[in-house]
Amino acid sequence: MLDQLTVESFEPHVGSSFWVHEGNHKIELRLERAAKVMESAAARLNRNPFSLFFRGPLTVYLDQKIYQIKHDAFPEPLGIFLVPVGKDTRGYLYEAVFA
Repeated sequence: MLDQLTVESFEPHVGSSFWVHEGNHKIELRLERAAKVMESAAARLNRNPFSLFFRGPLTVYLDQKIYQIKHDAFPEPLGIFLVPVGKDTRGYLYEAVFA
């Protein structure tokens, strides 16, 4: 299913909550932005690459790895590779890149 998703699949859900179950924690990740990534003509990808930017709570740090992320708009959990990219006063920031 992930290979069928595009940036347009996520744009309507910017500002909404996605959920990760990690151990005994149910962690809210807020989708802050869905953005197209510059495409290289040499890459010849099956879809236009894009990134998703999530904000998580300050109380839980998620390591770089694949997480099963749930949202009501998608029938099954999405196995998304999250990379921590920053931290500010509102929480940890994570990016997922789709190529």
